[in-house]
Amino acid sequence: MIFPAFDPARPIAVIGCGVMGAKVAWACARVGIPTRAFDTSAPQLEVALGQVHGWSEGAERQVLASSLSFTSDLDRALDGAQLAFENVPEDLELKQRVHDEIGQRLSTAAYMGSNTSSLPCSPLADASGRPQRFFNMNFTDPRSQGLVEIMGGAKTAPETIAFALAWAEAIRMIPILTRVEQMGYSFNRLWRAIKKEVLQQWGRGSGHPEDIDRAWMLTFGTPYGPFGLMDQVGLATILKIEERYFEASGKDDDRPPQKLYDMVRQGRLGVATGEGFYTYPNPAYERPGWLKGGA
Repeated sequence: MIFPAFDPARPIAVIGCGVMGAKVAWACARVGIPTRAFDTSAPQLEVALGQVHGWSEGAERQVLASSLSFTSDLDRALDGAQLAFENVPEDLELKQRVHDEIGQRLSTAAYMGSNTSSLPCSPLADASGRPQRFFNMNFTDPRSQGLVEIMGGAKTAPETIAFALAWAEAIRMIPILTRVEQMGYSFNRLWRAIKKEVLQQWGRGSGHPEDIDRAWMLTFGTPYGPFGLMDQVGLATILKIEERYFEASGKDDDRPPQKLYDMVRQGRLGVATGEGFYTYPNPAYERPGWLKGGA
């Protein structure tokens, strides 16, 4: 069985152009990798187009324009692609359906991957029909952070991991490999422990988001705290991830707080909607004096 090496001249299909899909497409195209961004929603493609061009300027924008195309035709996106990388919401059955469809259309020599925070690799890999050529990745924001986590499944071939590592480095990310399949990667499990704790404190009223974020920022010197970061990720995504952990454990302390369900139901999803734990643009934590308790 032949496992092709990563080739920066061959196309990559980015499936799903939501918050993270657009960022992954941008990261690929800005370094000149031929990138086809696919979404079933024409309006979402328009939004993604505006976003990716807004994230670049000068020579990088020229490279981006020549390397990136948008389409709502799945076969066109997959034609000749060395990799189909999925970025749909954190829902196991949805992702499995997407990978089943892609796997039936994509060249048998190509690789497949999923951008997921909490889901193990194997259930997705099996749905793809090519588990040896399948891997999971968890991107931070490629516009400002270099970290990306990589994890294979029980059947993932070493050559597939080598491909994923080479691709990550080509798009200027720093890959961290989770060497044994588990829910949530290596570093992401640390973030999840923090996220779970601050959500639980907020849910029972013992900790206010701004107070917790101030303490975090003062201690670690970061530009925002855990609640500000959750706003950036998107609270609908945060809720889905927390639900996956609760479903896996059945433990009451893994249950997402009702207040988080209420926020999502109200459409307060974070940066994308202009309101979450903070209001945007110009959230409170960016104001002079806020860190010390000022308005």
